[in-house]
Amino acid sequence: MKLNKLFPAFLLVLVWMISLRVVQAQPNLDNMFLYEDTDSFDPGLSIGSLFPEIRAIYGGQEITSVSQFYGEKGLVVFAIRSVDW
Repeated sequence: MKLNKLFPAFLLVLVWMISLRVVQAQPNLDNMFLYEDTDSFDPGLSIGSLFPEIRAIYGGQEITSVSQFYGEKGLVVFAIRSVDW
């Protein structure tokens, strides 16, 4: 008996939710991913090339090679340029 009283309210909420879904702003995801890089801009090292020598301080000592940091899966390097000269 209670189910019959709740059904119209449930149906109203369901219709309201479906109508909201149509109104919601959807981001434009068309052409979001490229299948290949076709421009001529290439800012990084090519795969397999040797990492250039660096000059940095690590653990209080100056290092010029990153070879000590290579692991089983290689090395990821992030360079952040300081804005304070």
